[in-house]
Amino acid sequence: MKAFKFKLESVLQLRERAENEAQQSHAASGRKLEAVLAELAEAEVECKALGEQLANMQKSSFRPAEREILWKALKYQQEHCTRLTQKADLAVKDLEEKRVLLLAAQSDREAMTKLQEKERQEYDQTAEKEEREMIDDLVNARHSAKRSPAGSEANR
Repeated sequence: MKAFKFKLESVLQLRERAENEAQQSHAASGRKLEAVLAELAEAEVECKALGEQLANMQKSSFRPAEREILWKALKYQQEHCTRLTQKADLAVKDLEEKRVLLLAAQSDREAMTKLQEKERQEYDQTAEKEEREMIDDLVNARHSAKRSPAGSEANR
């Protein structure tokens, strides 16, 4: 009997490749989100520090020009935090889209793998059946040879 060959092996390979690409894309989106969240955390710390600095300045004597500079820096930092929050939201959406694509690619590959396993089981069952039939034929031929008069003379 011929060795097992899955007819759709090339399709399975394509689906495995698509799944790998989807995994890489998902991982890249995750890294991008982590980077944006880290940048946002740093910006929020800076914003808090500027706010504390402004509050401390207002408790003590200060020059209006310094207060204005600090106030503008705080406002800029708050706007920067807002932009980073929007960027993080977009990164989360992108990550979710990539996750959906990855799940679809995994599902496609799993379907093809299950088909391959099913065909492999059918092949194994057919091979086992043929082997049993061949053994039965050999046993019957040997048994027939022993029973026949020509076979009994050959045995002596």
